[in-house]
Amino acid sequence: MSGSIRCFVAVELPEELRDRIAADTAFLKKSTAGKNVKWVPPENLHLTIKFLGQVTEDHIPELTGLLKEAVSGIRPFEIEVAGAGVFPGHGSPRVFWVGIRDPQMLLAGLARNVEETLGKAGYGQQEKGGFSPHLTLGRLKEPRAMGSMSSFGRGGEGREEARRLADELATLKDALFGKINLENISLMRSELGPGGARYSRLAKIEFGGF
Repeated sequence: MSGSIRCFVAVELPEELRDRIAADTAFLKKSTAGKNVKWVPPENLHLTIKFLGQVTEDHIPELTGLLKEAVSGIRPFEIEVAGAGVFPGHGSPRVFWVGIRDPQMLLAGLARNVEETLGKAGYGQQEKGGFSPHLTLGRLKEPRAMGSMSSFGRGGEGREEARRLADELATLKDALFGKINLENISLMRSELGPGGARYSRLAKIEFGGF
């Protein structure tokens, strides 16, 4: 009997781009407010196309085939990794991210193809709020994980520190970190452990027909 694994579909980043993002955002981690954020290790930076959740291992070949179908008519294209911001907003920031510029909406079209193809086969829930491409830099720690003395756990002061970090991140709103010549997507495995998530590629799916 096969077990299940936690999966998602993503664009993997070149190592040099991950290093550039890490170097250009290092000042955030050194700030006082940055100590209360769980930062994503550079090697884990990626662009999520669709989160699938738990998938039975026997279904991986079928999933790979469906992803090949979803990208079979897509030509390679270029996107920019640029800008930065927070979710849900500056008033109460919890997720800190680097942005993606996709002026021709080709990435959005790719995500839509994946969503529709996998959705018809019963994989993954439909994304709420639509596709919003970004690279997550870090997430605000839960108060219980920060300790009772953390200012993030003390109401207004904590919110003010989070907003201060959002202001620091906003200095990168016009930054261009690099470009990606997008030629494929990957089916990824996520393994959660005490030290955080560890990602590994299950399959690389090249854009087809061109």
